[in-house]
Amino acid sequence: MAFMVAEVYATHYRGGTFYYKRLGKAKIRVFWRLSFQLINYYPEYYCNEVGDNLIAENLLALTCIDCGTNTTILTPLKLKCTSISQEMGWSLLDGQVDYMADRKEFTMAFKTIDTCTDSSWIKLENYGAGKCWSLLTKVDTSIKNDSPQVQAGLPVYRVRHGCKRLIDLNPTDGDGDPTKCRWANDDECPEGRDSNDVNRVCGRATSLTKLYQEECKIEFITGEDDLQGWYGASVMIEDFPDKTYRKAKSTVPFQFLLDVTAPGSCVGPKIDLEECSVIAPGETWDSEVTASIQKGSDASIITEIQGSYPSGMTMSYVKGSEPRKKVVKAKLSFTPETEGTYVFSFTATDENGVQNDPKSGRLIVSADGLPFEQQVSPPVILPEQSTPVVNSEYEGTDAFWKIKFDSPVTRPKTKALIKIQDMQGDVVAKYNALDNDVVRFPDSDPTIVQYPAPSGLEGGKGYVVFVESGFGERVWTTPCGRSAKAVSDTAMYNFKIPKPPEPEVECGDSYIKVRIPKTYVNNIPASELHLHDTRCKIEDNDPMYYQIEFGYDECGTIIKRSSKSKTKFFNTIRDDPKPIFTGAPVTRAKHKIEMQIICEMRGVGVNDVFFKPVAAVNPEKYKATGEFKTYLKMYEDSSYNKDITGTASVELKETLYFSAKSTSSKDVAIESCRAMAKFGTCTENDKKYTFIENGCGVDSSVSLTPSGLDHRFSIKSFGFLQYGLTNEVFVKCKMVSCKPGASSSRCADLKRGNCSRRRRSIGNFEEESDTFMTFRM
Repeated sequence: MAFMVAEVYATHYRGGTFYYKRLGKAKIRVFWRLSFQLINYYPEYYCNEVGDNLIAENLLALTCIDCGTNTTILTPLKLKCTSISQEMGWSLLDGQVDYMADRKEFTMAFKTIDTCTDSSWIKLENYGAGKCWSLLTKVDTSIKNDSPQVQAGLPVYRVRHGCKRLIDLNPTDGDGDPTKCRWANDDECPEGRDSNDVNRVCGRATSLTKLYQEECKIEFITGEDDLQGWYGASVMIEDFPDKTYRKAKSTVPFQFLLDVTAPGSCVGPKIDLEECSVIAPGETWDSEVTASIQKGSDASIITEIQGSYPSGMTMSYVKGSEPRKKVVKAKLSFTPETEGTYVFSFTATDENGVQNDPKSGRLIVSADGLPFEQQVSPPVILPEQSTPVVNSEYEGTDAFWKIKFDSPVTRPKTKALIKIQDMQGDVVAKYNALDNDVVRFPDSDPTIVQYPAPSGLEGGKGYVVFVESGFGERVWTTPCGRSAKAVSDTAMYNFKIPKPPEPEVECGDSYIKVRIPKTYVNNIPASELHLHDTRCKIEDNDPMYYQIEFGYDECGTIIKRSSKSKTKFFNTIRDDPKPIFTGAPVTRAKHKIEMQIICEMRGVGVNDVFFKPVAAVNPEKYKATGEFKTYLKMYEDSSYNKDITGTASVELKETLYFSAKSTSSKDVAIESCRAMAKFGTCTENDKKYTFIENGCGVDSSVSLTPSGLDHRFSIKSFGFLQYGLTNEVFVKCKMVSCKPGASSSRCADLKRGNCSRRRRSIGNFEEESDTFMTFRM
């Protein structure tokens, strides 16, 4: 007689997860979501409809495996039906319980009390039949932390052989901590059935399965050697203080099944749903999920929509769009009372049992109610807190002006300008927000934008700051993870530059004192300013004013008697422009500052006492008359048709035209020319400038040309660096006159212009004379 013994396993377990919320030291609220086979044989897990309340088997218990007392947290577990799939044959069941442990750190375990044959995995192609299962959750109540959770995980994912499936676990964390996922390790694996059972359900489903830890996504790929059937997988989800930490704050499990079916089209039903919404607590959220047959599918109808969603959310098919159609729609409705993020996931099957990748969505419940992007207003410019302040007289000396916004802004991605305009609309200055080197968006204060203070604004005039739309952007990420921005509107506000204070001159009994507002001279450094005597420098001892004090007979002061009872004292405050060449006394650049200081004093000549020594010799006078044999004329242009009489006023660098002539029909040539300030400073700074010497131009701008008996030259005008009352230039030229037509004469030699070989000749000319004229800058 032979006996056959068969071991029977209760293979109704389909996976699940546990997570917790900290209520205090050693006290937590435990939540679970479990899945079991939907079959009447197991009434403890059979849901007739969503919302049914069930009680699990007594064979299963939730325990604290390292507690000394109160080790049993709950048995049997109370369950509430959340979701049902007739097509896939599973039910999702939720529950919760509060628990006080006898320690702050401990591990929870949910598993069978006795042998795991009472409740085991279905036969798995990757592990075998009758495999035990357990769900371990690591708890640490010594820190304020709520564990991560997986709300959108489905218990079973179906994939055809040769196809792949991408599963997004989409974990959430109540504290907003970053989360990561990993495969369960040996310490987290369930017990074996016996000592011979070493192939425990732990980790990945197949060797080709990939887990993307940061994103918590799983890519399931079936290889050529993988069989059709069921595959089990066990994932651990952890939260961390930040992304750099390696030690997790808590660890929770998620276990699920993969169902590999016969080969065929990899194209399953397409899922469309609202991926993110924001509502207020107590507000009802209504939405739809749609499943449709895609191009490339070998099916024609949808048989069912499957979903994992929060407890309390309902799904019902829309009338007229029920299963067994090409397009199936279901209505979703949820009225959450508690703030937080609620995640859901849906997929669908066609008549061939084929699924596609599940699609997830999230519902953010916030006390603010409205979607975040609707609450955020564009940044607004605050002219009353900007520089310059609206409708003010700006008297500051800031190197940078600022625009103040009511909220943080960032640099825009497109061109936007600030314009400074006068009251006629003419643009005085403009700044582009895209110019990183000019416009600043400081990190120290993101509510302001800085730009260089414009130069050249005139005192006593009004101006407008015009800021184009979009100069400041407010960029943020919405709770739904989308990037959004709001841009500033156009803004315009007025300000005025006050009339600058005038320089002050004090004519004392024995001194002249001058005070000059720094803004009046555009804040030129004091070291660059001086009087006639360049040794007399301006002093900088005041934050707002430059000043200098000097005697009436000091610093090159010029004295002129204007009447018997009045005397005028002249000096000038000026800077030094760049000379024509280093050491030259003349320049072709304008002075930036030219301020003539005049003190008119009464009483000089009336109260002063004069005497004549007896030993003085009476002067004798001798007088004679004469006539210049040559003369110099200045002309308007190179045609030499119209000469200029008197002292001409010219611009710097203007070309001047001169001609040397004789009064007696002689041949005339220019030997040399030099210039000096007509009115000197009576200091060592009074110097002469020779620009023609030995008949050749010393100044690079000189051009000498003969014209019959005359000798012409042109030169670009210049001015003296140092001069007295006015900037008049006195020109004096030495000329020679010769018999006309003498080719060997000194005149002919000078007019030939062979400057490189010429030496000074002392003969062959009849007469040598000086002549002069003036021009004014």
